[in-house]
Amino acid sequence: MDTTHKSMGEEFQYDKLVTLNHVYQSTLIQSHPHHVSPFIKTPLYPHQAIMVQGMHQYKEKMLGGFLVGNQAINGKIGIIGDSNGTGKTLSMLSYLASYRPIRMSTELTSHSSTYFFSHEIRSLSTQSTNLIIVPHSLFGQWQNEIQKHTTLSYTAIETRRMIKGTDLAEKMKHTNFVLTTNKCYRHVQEYATQQQIEWDQVIIDEASSIYLNSSDPPLQFQFLWLMTHNWIPLLFKNPLIMKSNLYFLRDRVQLHPDLAEWLLDQSTPQYEGTLTSSSFLKAYLPFLHPYRGYIVLRNSNEIIQTSLQLPSIQMDTLLCRPNITLNSLMSFYLVRNRDPHIRSHHIPHLFQALGIEFKSIVQYVPSEMKRLTDMTSEYTVLLKNKYSMIHRKIDENECVICLEACEYPTILNCCHNVYCGKCVLRNTLLTYKCPTCRSPVSINNLCCLTQLSPEERILTRNKVEVCLDLFKENKDGQFIIYSSFDNIYYQLFDEIDKLGIKAERIESNLFSLLKTIKNYQQGKTRILFVSNVDLIRGISLPTTSHLIFYHELPVSEWKQVLIHSSQRLGRVTPLTVLHLNSEIQV
Repeated sequence: MDTTHKSMGEEFQYDKLVTLNHVYQSTLIQSHPHHVSPFIKTPLYPHQAIMVQGMHQYKEKMLGGFLVGNQAINGKIGIIGDSNGTGKTLSMLSYLASYRPIRMSTELTSHSSTYFFSHEIRSLSTQSTNLIIVPHSLFGQWQNEIQKHTTLSYTAIETRRMIKGTDLAEKMKHTNFVLTTNKCYRHVQEYATQQQIEWDQVIIDEASSIYLNSSDPPLQFQFLWLMTHNWIPLLFKNPLIMKSNLYFLRDRVQLHPDLAEWLLDQSTPQYEGTLTSSSFLKAYLPFLHPYRGYIVLRNSNEIIQTSLQLPSIQMDTLLCRPNITLNSLMSFYLVRNRDPHIRSHHIPHLFQALGIEFKSIVQYVPSEMKRLTDMTSEYTVLLKNKYSMIHRKIDENECVICLEACEYPTILNCCHNVYCGKCVLRNTLLTYKCPTCRSPVSINNLCCLTQLSPEERILTRNKVEVCLDLFKENKDGQFIIYSSFDNIYYQLFDEIDKLGIKAERIESNLFSLLKTIKNYQQGKTRILFVSNVDLIRGISLPTTSHLIFYHELPVSEWKQVLIHSSQRLGRVTPLTVLHLNSEIQV
């Protein structure tokens, strides 16, 4: 039984690997230079020209049919799968500018079976155009790209209020394409049906993450293009891929170098993807077809790197002081069902995190005697004896708990006994009382009689202080700060305001979102707080100088979304990516 399950599981993984390898094996290759349409004002990068040429060849091949082994493949769907920030929008616009409609196509009828089937011959009406559906947050960005790079005529329909009268229908028929949003698509389709307008090609941007309601009108087209860097959910719906499991089967498949590189990338050992509009798109995607990998068009990693020549990303991890208390440290052990066993080499980290002072003997004794003098100024003899006792205890350097020589000797201000840092901290977590005199113990009662080395003092700043120092040191920089909690924005806001810097938070309200993005792109806002990565998916923010991960991301793909929002086509200065690490080291 176990052997059968193992075999079935291995075959399932093997099918995944083969499908992914089909994608990479059909990677676009350099071809003869393609004629650039006069409607395109901006010269294309080499990888964009390859993509445009590849799209023309792919559509012709799909509609005419091509052989894979002993199977003839036909289709009316393609996925543009280059990574974020590589200029897929301009590639699509260039394709549309140089596209010539195919007036006739065939489609398998719904009544067909395996052994008796027919194709419906469809003639494209002269009252046809192309439809581009984009997430509502990217509508303005698409408009900017169209106006900046092309002279194409198009009809923009952002809201339902714009759909009225017959003049709009005439405009739609005589422009290259209609641009609308996922929220407005239903109303555009209903209006197009009323006006007998047909779609030649339908293009959906951010196809794996865009939301289209299952009750929206079905798509009607001669050809469907899906644009996304995250194309795996379009092949497997909601995949969970353990890369090591697939790489284990490499001897059964001749892996493409790009696929092998992806499987060996241990920064994301597990891939988990979601198809947001699976209920709407399932009718158009061949989830079960063994050759579905051939519907993805992508450039090789080498071609993109050579073509873009983006400056390298400068990544670093900054260790920060955790903000913890004795109670939260004890809770850390309790929730993990662990005994508070503390090692000596963790003491510098833990004491700094708790706020326990570090002083040399020369610093501690005078300050402690002054404190005692202020409390008992009339008892000079007692103070003299106390002074002698403190010196004697420090000189003996013997831990009262373990009776060994003290490691990171720590003194308690109640009875002035000296302990190992690890011993007294463990005792405090368990009892909150002095091991000798049983007086209550708090952070203020403890002092470590060791001076830290410069290497050990790297934890003197917490995350808030690190961020503020970065803002001060980079006065012309623009920052994106990711945190999974909205309250980080409010914690930092007052301090940022004192520096005279404008900061804003990404919100789900569309009007607020677009205003915030515009302010950031224009440089009015220098600091952008993000807690919901999906809200900025696909948005171009190339002026960002620093990307700061205040917290680690729960989904690895979100990290790539954030990086590629800044590391985009045309960037000339290096992007700095910083991870703030304040994990408790125990």
